[in-house]
Amino acid sequence: MFHVSPEKVTILCFLGLLAWGACSDAIEFKIPNSASFGLVALYPLFVLISPIRVDWPWAIVIAIGTFLPGVFLFASGYVGGGDVKFLSAASLWAGPALILPMLVAMSLAGGLLALFIWGAHWLRRYRLASCGDISLTTAEYAAPHRLPYGVAIAAGAGLVGLRLMTG
Repeated sequence: MFHVSPEKVTILCFLGLLAWGACSDAIEFKIPNSASFGLVALYPLFVLISPIRVDWPWAIVIAIGTFLPGVFLFASGYVGGGDVKFLSAASLWAGPALILPMLVAMSLAGGLLALFIWGAHWLRRYRLASCGDISLTTAEYAAPHRLPYGVAIAAGAGLVGLRLMTG
């Protein structure tokens, strides 16, 4: 008989919220506040029902430790506010044991995402340049391209979810 434990359901909800935030960021360049707040709200339930000991005080320190520099980066215009909230909420789940693997996976996914966006932008520029009747100074050619980094955050945090799921 197939049995799903409550903590596994909680982790599946965590993964679902990550997927929702990533898809929203990829489509609209906006991570819903409710996705980030849902991650934070679900965490105490996970702490209470987890069969393994969860180091929640240090997890809160880790989350604050990602939030504060994120606020500075947001104020400087380097990252979006949704990214800061989403990363901080995911860091809460990672805690001290999984924060480094999460950040490494997030960085690798972000690099691959940046290469993909860059390649798509390069291809668009090449296609516009090869068209004889379109100037290279068109708005589409010069348009800045944003990076939906919520996708990379979700990839790194997804690793956390999988590690939590497998014990």
